[in-house]
Amino acid sequence: MNKTIITVQHTQSVHHTNGHAGAWGDWDLTELGHEQARNIGRFLANEGCGDGYIMYASDLKRAAQTAQEIGSVLGLKPVFNQLIREVNAGAGNGQPWTWYDAHKIPQTKEYDLDYRPFDDAESDRDLWQRIHPFYEEIISSEQERIIIVSHGTALSFLQSMLMGQTLEDRIRHRFNGASGSVSRFEINKDGYVTAKYINRQV
Repeated sequence: MNKTIITVQHTQSVHHTNGHAGAWGDWDLTELGHEQARNIGRFLANEGCGDGYIMYASDLKRAAQTAQEIGSVLGLKPVFNQLIREVNAGAGNGQPWTWYDAHKIPQTKEYDLDYRPFDDAESDRDLWQRIHPFYEEIISSEQERIIIVSHGTALSFLQSMLMGQTLEDRIRHRFNGASGSVSRFEINKDGYVTAKYINRQV
């Protein structure tokens, strides 16, 4: 079957304005973030989204609220899923960036898939292994029209999976989006993937 998968990075959150890390810190959207999310909903309505779509979202507040605002425009109710939460920074979750940078484990110059900034944090390998079952579920499901509302790092990994990359490919290249960015992937019945646009600001 053919599939349309749209990813949305949550809009402006309080942690974008107060100098704190996001990760598993559970931040609300700002007023601007709520407005941005409604604008995304209107953009997706013009893209033909709505009836026939299912919308998955991270259960962290900033993604959940983004999904709820989009859903209010499209007439969709989000299905929350912890697998697509942002990367878990462990002791660094929600901390001021000054504290985070002062206390994190030093990182080597070479990219290390198993690096953790704190002992109880996720590495890139951990995050990939957490998200991959969700990717397999949506690819193998009979649902043809899917919207996914999540976070920057988590979506970067999911986008890599959608484009057929492996974890090791991230040593050479990766996707990087800003808050409120939208991507659209079309997958035909033979598994051929077309990225209509990636991390588009609307």
